[in-house]
Amino acid sequence: MVTAIGELAASHPQTSSSKMKIKKIYIEGFRSIKEPLIISFENVNALIGPNNSGKSNILLALHSVLGKNWVTKNTFSEQDVFKELYDQDITIDIIFEEPYIYEQFKGFPVEIPRIQFLFTRYKIGESKGQRRLEKNCLQLNSKPVFGFAKRPAKGESPKLVPIASIPQDLQENLPVIYISSSRNLKYQLPRSQNSLLGILMEDINKDFEDENNKILVYQGTELEKEISRIERFKDCISEAIRALRTEEFESLEKSIKTNALQQLGFDPETEADKLDLFFNPLTSLEFYKSLELFINEYDYSINATELGSGFQNAIVLAILKSFEERRRNGALFLIEEPEMYLHPQMQRSLYKTIRKIGETNQVIYVTHSPNFVTIPHFNEIAIVSKNENGTKIKKSTLSFTNELKNKYKKELNPARSEMFFAKKLLIVEGDTEKLAFPEFATRMGLDFDKVGGTIVEVGGKRNIIDFLELALSFDIPVAIAYDTDSSDFSGKKDEEIEYNEQLNNYAEKGVLVFSFEKNYENELKDFYGEPLYIEYCQRFGRNKTQRAKLMAQDNEIKIPDFVKPIIEWLG
Repeated sequence: MVTAIGELAASHPQTSSSKMKIKKIYIEGFRSIKEPLIISFENVNALIGPNNSGKSNILLALHSVLGKNWVTKNTFSEQDVFKELYDQDITIDIIFEEPYIYEQFKGFPVEIPRIQFLFTRYKIGESKGQRRLEKNCLQLNSKPVFGFAKRPAKGESPKLVPIASIPQDLQENLPVIYISSSRNLKYQLPRSQNSLLGILMEDINKDFEDENNKILVYQGTELEKEISRIERFKDCISEAIRALRTEEFESLEKSIKTNALQQLGFDPETEADKLDLFFNPLTSLEFYKSLELFINEYDYSINATELGSGFQNAIVLAILKSFEERRRNGALFLIEEPEMYLHPQMQRSLYKTIRKIGETNQVIYVTHSPNFVTIPHFNEIAIVSKNENGTKIKKSTLSFTNELKNKYKKELNPARSEMFFAKKLLIVEGDTEKLAFPEFATRMGLDFDKVGGTIVEVGGKRNIIDFLELALSFDIPVAIAYDTDSSDFSGKKDEEIEYNEQLNNYAEKGVLVFSFEKNYENELKDFYGEPLYIEYCQRFGRNKTQRAKLMAQDNEIKIPDFVKPIIEWLG
């Protein structure tokens, strides 16, 4: 089990980077995930699939081990174990794009390319059967990472020992921002750990503490003096504390100090210098992180956390946009359903923001919207499903080359991206069949949407194979319907015959292949007979796409026999 991901991990340059990026994750035994789930990640990643398939559990696994300051055995419970099986362990194993450089002793760096969290049980001893959590730093070959037993001395051969746990500063250097489907604003306010505003406030505080950040301070009525903001802040805090130091305050402070000295075995009268205990004010960062967001409505102020879910969602996404504008880098974003509460135009806008954030950070999100997946970036898509053995995942088996990306780029639109959400996919050349077939299905009492069937037109016969290969690479059940005599191959009959043969050969790969004699319109004419077909054409107009749809809607017009097998397969 432990060696599986080591065998899969490709080697990479052992260099440090200020931006920590996850290359691959291995999850086993966590919630709906029974068997090993191995996922490779890009900068931007979309997890798609049916409800209750385990998409959110992938985010939760990452958040459980990377999104908290202290990860202990109490981070997990028996409810987190697959079906709460007694003998089932939880393994969460993470490989970084570049090793984390850990300075156990200053000037003596150690490379950590991989970390592992193992929620298991003691096998022997007094604690046998009780749960425990192992936290391991591993090499790519699954062997432990070695550190120094003590600071290496000059001229002395250092003694190496396995690093006993995962260094805390490793986790602190990978801020994890989790935006759940609840969209509760309080989790993104400055005081919350690894919140959007908290991270932005740290930047603001660094700028504030810069000695070159000056402010003019008035002295008397006309004189003014330029000093640093941090110096001014300290002066103001000192004045505030002096005002707060009432007799009662100082009495309490002295009482706590006296009792503490006694508890430690010191004489408060003669050994008061052994412990200097006093109340200290907030730092500038703590002030920033104590701020709350308020909304003014009709001269009435209300805390933004008390607003409705839709409004809170808007504020969270506004903060996300601000994060992108400030070009913060090195964070890991875990986002549940970014499309929530947004109309299509704003979904597309938010997707652009996510792509921008992904240039300097890493984003993993769960979505049900084709506005958040794009065909050119098919390498970023993971289709999640579940069977009796738990959650499964499927990424494309196609090599993501610039040539292939550019080929798909011109075909970009959300309607075509819907193919990734399909349980069954029918690929057609153009809009004629795409608009007509659903109308026939309605008359046949079938509903494509209800069963997850999707028709995708690919803008011409020459594009069919590209989309077909993409669907097959994701194991999407697929069929094609094409014209044997297409205008795409006008004057190139031999080339079209060869292409038709290629399409027909896909039947050997499990593709259902439907072909029309010459073209769809010609098949209709043969089925209805030329006089009746001409009558229908005159009745429904000259535009062949619109005409095909109106003909399919008309209950008085017989459903063609050659269409029925296509409709029945998809519906």
